Amino acid sequence: MSPQSLSQATEAIPVSPPVMVLEDEQPVETPQSTNSQRNRRTRWNEWLLDVFAMNSFSWAIAIPIELMLAGMSWREHLKVRLLAVVFNTLIARPFSLYRNWILVRFGRGSAMHNYAVDTFVFLSFQLPLYILNMLLGGASSGEIATACITFMLIAGALGRPYGMYLDCLRRLWLGRRAVADAAAIAD
Repeated sequence: MSPQSLSQATEAIPVSPPVMVLEDEQPVETPQSTNSQRNRRTRWNEWLLDVFAMNSFSWAIAIPIELMLAGMSWREHLKVRLLAVVFNTLIARPFSLYRNWILVRFGRGSAMHNYAVDTFVFLSFQLPLYILNMLLGGASSGEIATACITFMLIAGALGRPYGMYLDCLRRLWLGRRAVADAAAIAD
């Protein structure tokens, strides 16, 4: 065999650099690293849950308000709702953290107490954002005024149902322990 043919024959053989594995260099999972990974995964799951809850609830509520009561066209409604998806995705987690913070301060209590707390949280956080969304969506001042007055009037009917919807999704999606952990993180 000539040196040239030997060279051609060995080019076809894949060669990788030698790898040395030392047993004592394997990563060791400590309780801190495991907790850190679990906390990161839990925060990601909570963010996804909050985004889903905010967008699905918002769209279901906005259809009758914007199309029937405010008289917006389908085109205006879709433009406003697509902007709302962006807004809702950005504010879903801060809203839930704000709600958790308020709940820690005021606690849970009677049905009327829970209703008042959720209504306050929903109205104080959502109304300013709704106005901004409508402005950016190109709604007229009359449409914005009608939609906002309607929003304020029915906020009492929206705050508690959204709180219950969010709590229900948390129980289903994250489990009871994660719901308690999320409330503790708000401290």
